[in-house]
Amino acid sequence: METKRTPFEQLPITDRFMFAMVFSHKEIARPFLEAVLGIKIHELRDPEPEKTVEVSPFYKGIRYDVFVKETGPNGETLRSFDIEMQIEDTKEIPKRTRYYQAMCDSEALNKGEVYYNLKELYIVFLCPEDIFGQGKAVYRFKNLEVDCPKIELGDLCFKNFYIFNKYRDVAEKSIREYLEYFATRRPNSPETENIDRLVKWYQADNETRKRYMTWQQEIDIAVDLERQRANDAEKRFFEAKDRADKAEAHASEEKARANKAEAHANEEKARADKYEKMLRELGKL
Repeated sequence: METKRTPFEQLPITDRFMFAMVFSHKEIARPFLEAVLGIKIHELRDPEPEKTVEVSPFYKGIRYDVFVKETGPNGETLRSFDIEMQIEDTKEIPKRTRYYQAMCDSEALNKGEVYYNLKELYIVFLCPEDIFGQGKAVYRFKNLEVDCPKIELGDLCFKNFYIFNKYRDVAEKSIREYLEYFATRRPNSPETENIDRLVKWYQADNETRKRYMTWQQEIDIAVDLERQRANDAEKRFFEAKDRADKAEAHASEEKARANKAEAHANEEKARADKYEKMLRELGKL
């Protein structure tokens, strides 16, 4: 059943398109990242909304909601951030973060560069419901040694999940204000008022409406392609299964014929043995 779409004039910040458009402004993205991650950012390059990465026509590409890099005094990359708004729990988000990390890292190094040059990477997911079911409002992950969690792997990749419907459980005021806005769409701080003002501006902008329609068409096309790929894969599976079933049936027939031939040979051998025994008893052999 197809989900009924919200009119563009009412498109909320939790819509991926609207979120990407608003957070593509570094004056929005920077204070948000500083608040939820508890860090200070030197400078952000202009965030890239709906950035698409394709490493090969044969492998799955990705589309970030917002991808942004922090730069240092000389323009060098210090850290990278992927910010995702995820309304539906697809039951595969943790693995999605794994794939996103791989794609981010694949772009981070030029050919011949050493792995030491990899910088900190933060993958931030904003979700309405607790996808882990542990009752927490904020989940922060990094790689630790299983038997001694004090030992960090040190791969500089961090994956954070913020459950905005549980904003009341967040102690840090700066984080709670953002999550509350995502949950209620009511601004209660200068930062969320700036977000809300930009949301309203985009809702009234005709050019943004056109971009949204184009974006939605691209999403629909991508969904149709994925559905077609799934149908093709299912068709190939059943064709292969049918061939295997036929091959198995043929093998069973061949085995039955072989067993029948073996039984016939055994009967012939038994008759020959019986005839030989009779001849010996008659002294003919």
